Amino acid sequence: MSIPLKQKYSIIITFLILVVVICPVPSFGYGYKRNEDPLITVFKSVIFYGKKDDWTRVESDINTISDRIDDVRNIFEVDIKSKLDAGISQHDFQEVIKVMANLVFLAIREKYYWNLTEGLQVFARAKVRLRLAEEYYTLLLAGNVRRYDKLNDTKFHDEVFNKFLEARKTLGSLGFLGAGAVSPGPDEFLIITKEIEQKLLIVFPYFESGKEITY
Repeated sequence: MSIPLKQKYSIIITFLILVVVICPVPSFGYGYKRNEDPLITVFKSVIFYGKKDDWTRVESDINTISDRIDDVRNIFEVDIKSKLDAGISQHDFQEVIKVMANLVFLAIREKYYWNLTEGLQVFARAKVRLRLAEEYYTLLLAGNVRRYDKLNDTKFHDEVFNKFLEARKTLGSLGFLGAGAVSPGPDEFLIITKEIEQKLLIVFPYFESGKEITY
């Protein structure tokens, strides 16, 4: 029996809430300890306090990541803030969670953006950014992707997971004192990360991906 599209998305959003609250996944941010990256902690807080109808706390916590929201707006020209403000003012929990998930997607794109802007030339930074993008996916979006796979008999989660593994290889290697060093492959990195984005946009068709960047 097929599931109506609107009902399917409602099921997926509900599952997203459960997965984000329950699943413990290690965090590797810019110096943050496990699960302490602000985007992750705020997402969890929005779910927790939104379910309690504490919209003052939801708004306050979202304001603490205004720099992240500004960053994706400046790069991709997507106005996340106005959508969050509208959802908060209407006390629309489902809408706020959808927009927060969209922010996560854009934050992943942002990590790709800076890696490609640098041409993967700074290995340490490129590695941390990719690891953080993978963490955002694994902790905040993967549960929904797995749920979508069950509903639609697809394998997007496995495909995205494998693409992240492929992306790691494109970063190259410093070798040992320069010996055995492998040059990075920004062209391959671009192709692989675009494939990840495309798969996520199938699962989350309501996401705004924003401005296309030419590198």
